[in-house]
Amino acid sequence: MTKRQYLRIGVLIVLAALILASFTGHLEPGLDAVLGNKLQTSNDAYLERSFNGAIVGFGVMSVLKAGLGIIEGSEAGLSIGFTAQFEVGDIVQPVYDYVDIAWRTLFVGSVTLLGIRYLLQAAELIDTYVVTFTLIMATIAFLAAWVFPSKKRFREVLRDIVGVSMVASLALFYILPLSVWGAAKLSGVITAPSIKEANAGFANAREQLFPDAPDNGDSWAKKLKAITGRIEQICTYLKDKTTDMITWTVKLVAGFIFDCIVFPVTLFALLLWLTRSTLRYIFHRNMQRTFREDLSAALIGHSDKKD
Repeated sequence: MTKRQYLRIGVLIVLAALILASFTGHLEPGLDAVLGNKLQTSNDAYLERSFNGAIVGFGVMSVLKAGLGIIEGSEAGLSIGFTAQFEVGDIVQPVYDYVDIAWRTLFVGSVTLLGIRYLLQAAELIDTYVVTFTLIMATIAFLAAWVFPSKKRFREVLRDIVGVSMVASLALFYILPLSVWGAAKLSGVITAPSIKEANAGFANAREQLFPDAPDNGDSWAKKLKAITGRIEQICTYLKDKTTDMITWTVKLVAGFIFDCIVFPVTLFALLLWLTRSTLRYIFHRNMQRTFREDLSAALIGHSDKKD
């Protein structure tokens, strides 16, 4: 046997060992050790912190929305005349709309953050199987290049399958977690301060408009009367804070759009493109080298026949 044949047998043994290790789950700890564990810990902390913050904000907005809805639909203005009642509705309606937008944004943001967490967990469950499939296809492609050197089209198909499988494996193990990690870093610098400011502003508005009262066993009718009894004070506050509430709503919407969609999706697409471009370059160079070797072998064989 030639030195090259021994080398091929050694590669096959290594590939078989990797397939067995991947199939039995012994390869995953090694892959996780390369950034995987750190990324998982960092992403879990970021998603849990963001999700809890969104849930707290959603609770605050729910109280604001309910209180403003009570005022808007009540008959409180009747006791002070039609003009005053019309003014109350004119003030409360726009603010209620802003609060409703912020309330929906926090709800969708909470669902999206939880969905990203589930997506990462799903990737952790299937990544080992994808890696195993990739190694099996790489072994088949290696054998095909050895046993069927003349079947160029067949080898190209196998090479393409291996390339796609490698990209999928890297996406599950590193690209997806890296995109979430990068989104967390961008969020901390760009959007997190605005979201924190908006949540704090709405929390303060909720405390000013509808402060917590001790539960004295009062009926809902009595609590409703207490809210509508403060309608003049509430309207004065809303007049002064309408512009601020618009600003807080815009910051919340923009912040969650970037945190939940723009940052992770853009980073994932960029990292995936870089990975595919790198593998395409490597495979292209390898195909060029293989073509030169096949051409050289064909020319040498032709020359030997002439001699």
